[in-house]
Amino acid sequence: MAAATVPPLKISVLHYQPDGDPVDPVVHDVQNALLSLGHAPKLLAVHERVHDLLTELEKQQPDLVFNVCETFADDYRLEVNVAAVLELARVRFTGSGTAGLLLAQDKILTKRLLEYHEVLTPNFLTFDGEAFEAFGRMNFPLIVKPARSDASIGIGQHSVVNDWDELTKRVRDIRKNLNDEALAEEFIDGREVYVGVIGTPQRPEILPVVELDWGNWDPNVPRVSDRLVKFGDIGDDHPYIFIATDVSPELQARIERSALLAYRALKIRDYARVDFRISAKGEPFVLEVNPNPYLEKDSELAMAAEHRGLSYTDLIEAIIDSAATRYGLHVKPEKPTTGETPATETTRPRSERVPESRA
Repeated sequence: MAAATVPPLKISVLHYQPDGDPVDPVVHDVQNALLSLGHAPKLLAVHERVHDLLTELEKQQPDLVFNVCETFADDYRLEVNVAAVLELARVRFTGSGTAGLLLAQDKILTKRLLEYHEVLTPNFLTFDGEAFEAFGRMNFPLIVKPARSDASIGIGQHSVVNDWDELTKRVRDIRKNLNDEALAEEFIDGREVYVGVIGTPQRPEILPVVELDWGNWDPNVPRVSDRLVKFGDIGDDHPYIFIATDVSPELQARIERSALLAYRALKIRDYARVDFRISAKGEPFVLEVNPNPYLEKDSELAMAAEHRGLSYTDLIEAIIDSAATRYGLHVKPEKPTTGETPATETTRPRSERVPESRA
């Protein structure tokens, strides 16, 4: 008698979908991976109505929601509210919950938590009206960021300031144009690397280090990872990512320790990307911690997973397994032996593939 197989999970792929916009490629990437794993995925698109989200959840009755929704009602800061709605509805979902998203979204709170856990971050200034508070001794140049922005919104070469007049002007611009508080950090002009972490906080796996090659960058221009660097067209002279090779065992250990501490301190679940700058002295500074980072097939996380020997489907399976551990789900359905009809792939230039809220 053949052994019984676990039935496939009904998994809703929750994503942001404004009217008239094309579906983000990551949605079909995840959907195809779920089909390959033998699950039964359905797409669940939301825009600006909580009622629509709850109605569709009630209709689909998923065993698990695969959450790739990073904005709501054209406001990236409402990503945390989407997770809160899922929690209130007692729906199981992948990725970080309200606590993790809220802690990581507030860059000032993130830095204070990381400092408490002895994770190295650049010294910084915070601003309250016209007053400021310094955390560590500061030296120009500084880089000024919105305190709760995402996907490098509000960050560019103009963000690097060299004196108090430039600093004051940039802080005021952020308040006026982005309706946000400002954070000023010492500008670390060094190697930029990204480290993926997947799995439960108790048993996380740290992926290989991915590095940003700046290409044919003008040495007189500050190296700032703005939206053009992250999401612009790929060309011979354009910055690109690759698996880092020139990393000493000591530096590797320090990077991995910081990434792991950040993952746990910020209550992140299932997967994350931690961004670093390596100073001229070889010190790894955490710049940002990204819960639920972008999962497209050419993302930093997917590249690192592939180098570790995990296919894209394996990466999606690892995320589901981590969530399943949290909820006590069985996630080993019989994989299909006949060809499933894959979801339609969306092919667009890289500059068009990333929605406004990408981290």
